[in-house]
Amino acid sequence: MKASLSLAALLLGVLCCPAPGQTFKGHKIGETAEQFFSIARMAEHNTLTKQYCKECLANPKVLKAYDRAKSHPSDLRAVLLSVDVDGCRSIQSALDGKDIRVDARYAAELGSGWADFHNARLVRLRLTLKAGTPIEDVVTDVSKELGGAEAVMSLVTRQAAVGGILQERRATWNVNNLQVEADEMRDFEYGDMGVAVVVADSAYLKEKEATREATRPSTIH
Repeated sequence: MKASLSLAALLLGVLCCPAPGQTFKGHKIGETAEQFFSIARMAEHNTLTKQYCKECLANPKVLKAYDRAKSHPSDLRAVLLSVDVDGCRSIQSALDGKDIRVDARYAAELGSGWADFHNARLVRLRLTLKAGTPIEDVVTDVSKELGGAEAVMSLVTRQAAVGGILQERRATWNVNNLQVEADEMRDFEYGDMGVAVVVADSAYLKEKEATREATRPSTIH
């Protein structure tokens, strides 16, 4: 009986906890929301997001300004004073175990990306690497972080808004219950805009797709 319990605990640890390595800008898929926000920092204030939001949501002036901004959106002072109320509430939702996306304003280390939470755990994140970052270097670094796994390279063709055709390189990995994509970001006007990296829990993506398939209306009935 004790052996069975020990085996069950071991399996639970494997399923629930992030594997060694696999760290992206200080975060690991599978870490708890508490762990995530123990290091996440505000983009503008350089303070821990969790502490900043605790003070924000406890400030009666901020909450009053939020109500004012909702009823009077032209009141710029109220809008600016309460700009983080919704974002801070989304962080509280993540900590409470709700499915929520948190913008990188509340995790500056991600660049201009975002983080998705499910059952109070990080299940997907998007981070952006600055312009001039060679995708070859990104491929090397991600492969190393994934224990030497090789990327599958492809070319993505995209129709630009101005009517031209853009071709961007994409690298993908599926390993250790992670699905990772690294995409070049190009623009006709601005040229190289960096590399976007999306890291996701494969099991979460499968569960999400299964739910969508089970609930979507039929296209032919």
